[in-house]
Amino acid sequence: MSQERHGTSDRVRSESPVGGITYRRAVDALPDPVPGPGTSPTTTVREELREVTRQRLLVAAEEIFQRDGYSGTTVGSIAASANVSRATFYLHFTDKSDVLMTLMRANLAETPDYWREVDAALVSGDRSALRASLRNTLNWYDQHANLLRPVREAMAANRHLAQRTDGNFAGFADEMSGYLARVPPQERGRAHLRLQLLMIQLDQLAYRIVVLGQESIDREQMLDEVTDIWRLTLPGPG
Repeated sequence: MSQERHGTSDRVRSESPVGGITYRRAVDALPDPVPGPGTSPTTTVREELREVTRQRLLVAAEEIFQRDGYSGTTVGSIAASANVSRATFYLHFTDKSDVLMTLMRANLAETPDYWREVDAALVSGDRSALRASLRNTLNWYDQHANLLRPVREAMAANRHLAQRTDGNFAGFADEMSGYLARVPPQERGRAHLRLQLLMIQLDQLAYRIVVLGQESIDREQMLDEVTDIWRLTLPGPG
């Protein structure tokens, strides 16, 4: 699992293609080796150049979103930072919300590993293991805090963006396959719904405490309470 700090300037995200896209720094987007005799290239030079341009736009957009926020970012500023024209931007993305959601989907590709760790802890029934796994989910918010701020701003300003992310928590709950398989069949639907609700609660708390840095609730105390809430709320394995 890739765990990168959001402040790193030379990171490469080539492990988790999202929607057929590999997000990485353009300087690292080197073409594949020249095919040998009798073989055909998998991509054309035009396609390679197009992909390099797309990566440059993603890198530029992330930096500007983190610096200026969603409302302060424009298509023109992204294009200028990537050293391309606005027309070139629109060959790759429909608008600034499209590029922001592309960045967010790439970051969300890391999350299943976190939830699978929580799943294993639920299966074990061990409280300390569950607390440790929930604590590890907060690392994701630490790593992506600078991008989560403009994402939340965009979702507040555009209800269509919020609707596009509505299914994320249902998908995350699906990662709890080990735990759900052990819940009696008649309780499984309720357990899946409760997982989603608990994840939404954890997401809201993590955003306030980790991303916004609110200190009214101690992080360790919050983890103790959330761990107990999970154990009390979820049906036990059969």
